[in-house]
Amino acid sequence: MKILAVDYGLARTGIAVSDATGTIATPLPCIPSRNEDRMLETLLDVIKTVKPEKIIVGLPLRTDMRQSEMAEKVSAFCERLKEASGIQTELKNEMYTTVIASKLLHQNEKKSKEQRGLIDSAAAAVLLQEYLDNIKQTK
Repeated sequence: MKILAVDYGLARTGIAVSDATGTIATPLPCIPSRNEDRMLETLLDVIKTVKPEKIIVGLPLRTDMRQSEMAEKVSAFCERLKEASGIQTELKNEMYTTVIASKLLHQNEKKSKEQRGLIDSAAAAVLLQEYLDNIKQTK
C-alpha cells in the first residue's frame, strides 16, 4: 500500500511517500506553505501523481501530549485535505521527527543552513518510516 506523509508547516510543508510495498519512506521536495490554498493545490497535484491509498499527517503534540495551537491548525488542515483529496487521512503524533531528521542529515554531513530545504521532508520521511515499521511489527 502506497502511503503519503505530510509534515505541515507555516513556511514549508514536508512530504514523503512509501514504495508500493509499504516498506521504505522517501522524502519528496517540500512545498512552500505561506499560502495554504496554493500549498493545498500543489499537494493535490502530488497526490494525483503519486496515487497514495492513505495519507498520514504529523500532529505536533506537546511533550505532555496536549494539543497546541499549531496542532489545532494541523487538525483543521487534515480535514481539509481529506475532503479535497477523497483519500483516507489520519493524524499521527510527530513528536521528535524533526530532531531525528536533523540528526540524520547532520550525520550525512548536511550543515544547518543546508538542512533548511530538506528538514521538513526528511521529518515527513521519519514519520512515515516509523508508521510503516509499526505496521510491519503489528502483523
